[in-house]
Amino acid sequence: MTDRASVLEGWYRRLLRVYPAEHRRFYGPEMVGVLMHQAEPGRRFPSFAETADLLRAGLAARLRSMPVRQRGTGWRDAAAVVALLGAVVLLAVPARSLVFGARAHWQFGDPMHGFGLDGGLLLDVAVRAVAWLTVVVALLAGARRTAVVLGAGAVLVELAAVAVWLPEQSLRPFWMSEVLTAALITVPLLFAARRTRPVTAVLGRRGAALAVTGVLVAVAAAGADRWWILPPQVLGLITVPDAVVLVAVVLVLWSLRSLGRRTVERVAVLLAPIAAALVAHALAEVETMVPAEPITPGALLGLASVLVGVPLAAFAVALVVLHVTESYTFVVARRVDGNPE
Repeated sequence: MTDRASVLEGWYRRLLRVYPAEHRRFYGPEMVGVLMHQAEPGRRFPSFAETADLLRAGLAARLRSMPVRQRGTGWRDAAAVVALLGAVVLLAVPARSLVFGARAHWQFGDPMHGFGLDGGLLLDVAVRAVAWLTVVVALLAGARRTAVVLGAGAVLVELAAVAVWLPEQSLRPFWMSEVLTAALITVPLLFAARRTRPVTAVLGRRGAALAVTGVLVAVAAAGADRWWILPPQVLGLITVPDAVVLVAVVLVLWSLRSLGRRTVERVAVLLAPIAAALVAHALAEVETMVPAEPITPGALLGLASVLVGVPLAAFAVALVVLHVTESYTFVVARRVDGNPE
């Protein structure tokens, strides 16, 4: 084998690592042989198309082999936990808007009165909050299949809310994108966790209560800056709302203490796309605090990048980190077992 062929084969073997270990064990040599046979003579590196196709197929194979269908891997319990956290976020966001909107309505009157839509804004967030409240209640009551149906209905409510406001002929990029993203991630997790233990059994009743409280407090505090022109600070280092958010995050982390390390790692992987979308949305809003702009391909592309691109990238990175971490732990454990010293 020439040096170039050896280099190319090495690259193919590295790319194939994205596939599950069992898949590589049975099909790895055959796949490398086919790739080498199809490669152009003299090539040293895989083409961009080959690389993209191998990564896509490898991630798809890993997703089919790793998900919550496997018993004893922690994925099902992780799905139940993240589904609860996602549903509470989806409840808290419109509930917070409902509180702020009711306060503004009381102080300044209904901003939708001039459009003939009295109470339209409050009705919007109220319906969305109630829809996700039913999902949270179903999860805490252990009605997992009911939660799936209610979650699907809540997604339809979110889509209807977007459709109602689109005829205004303007679209601020990233409006409601974090809600849609969280909803589109949460419902599949609800479906995946429908055959596992109730979330109150996974976290314990106290753990579930801490998780719900922590998320509600975090979302409420994250928007509390609107109450002050200059938010009060703690020792001049951090604003009170930000400090409350940190405390709430600690509560959520503390609620996971009863889970094993394996399950906690999977919670982090499944939570990564939701967290990434929320952060991306917050940063984007800071950069786009301008009047509503027309619906353009660029605006829709920006919205799609938050809805799809950012969460998928975060999920892929989290999966890779988990794979590398578990592979390293496995190798170290084998070496330790093989060396009595």
